Amino acid sequence: MKKFNSAKWITENKYSKLPEIEKDPDAQVAASPKGGEGEEETKPPLDPATITAQTSYGDLSGEEDAKNILQQILTADPNQPIFKAQGSFANPEKAAAWVKEKGIDTLAKRMVAIGDALPATGLPKKDMPFLPGPDDAVGSVDDVGDALTPGGKYGVDFKESELKEKTDAPAPNTFVGMDNPAAQDYMTGGEKDGDPKDDAAAFNKDPSIAASAAVPTQSNILIAKSIGMAANGVEGGDLGAYFSTDNEILDGHHRWAATMLNNPGADMGGFAAIDLKAMGGTKPALKHLTAIGNALGNKTKTAESKDPRASLYERLEKHINK
Repeated sequence: MKKFNSAKWITENKYSKLPEIEKDPDAQVAASPKGGEGEEETKPPLDPATITAQTSYGDLSGEEDAKNILQQILTADPNQPIFKAQGSFANPEKAAAWVKEKGIDTLAKRMVAIGDALPATGLPKKDMPFLPGPDDAVGSVDDVGDALTPGGKYGVDFKESELKEKTDAPAPNTFVGMDNPAAQDYMTGGEKDGDPKDDAAAFNKDPSIAASAAVPTQSNILIAKSIGMAANGVEGGDLGAYFSTDNEILDGHHRWAATMLNNPGADMGGFAAIDLKAMGGTKPALKHLTAIGNALGNKTKTAESKDPRASLYERLEKHINK
């Protein structure tokens, strides 16, 4: 008897590449997936009975998969997998009315467009900095801008000067709060490297871009969660997060996906847009931004949250194999 493998239940496959952005917000649904030399990348069809809370847009093989999910919603049957995946937040009647209003063909195309926009390898959520802006954060958005532009109270050393090599960002939560002398040294390092004006990155407050122009940086965007948000009217508005100046989303991906379902042309705002390239690229920049958030008093998560179903699947695997 072939052994049951629980990893297949909890491991997520990442597919697709970023589409080209076109003027028509819905035009990206026509972009074909890119495979090897002239060949299209193919995925196995998604079994609609296997939809869970962890099913991502990257799991869709095409519009037929999306339509199967939407057909489940149209039944308004709370026992359908998509509603079970939404748990206590499910509202079958409201969701069914939403699908009827938007149209199954339109929503299917938009679902596939979201999947096509996902990066092949997304940034883990644990690598996202916890910066001022949200209600539960310490400090102000201006503090972040001050740390990235010379001449103020702060100035982080993230560029190499003629007299001194750049300072690498410390590990997350090395310090938390400006009472720590190490935090003070880090936040003023750019003023002491022999060239106090070289550490500068564009910092644009209150950016606004169309959802269709935004670039996701995470590849695990959950279908059930974002559909629930969309059916409840989430469309545009403030992501409550930061962008890069290249329109990359650093957080708020499910609100973006919900907006893409409702109105890809809707504007989305954030706290600020930061030039990550000027900080050495996305990954080095995120490390520095994490340290800036730490210095301002915001402790970050250092591990991914584990799928709570994993232990159940592991126990099931042991039972079946026994």
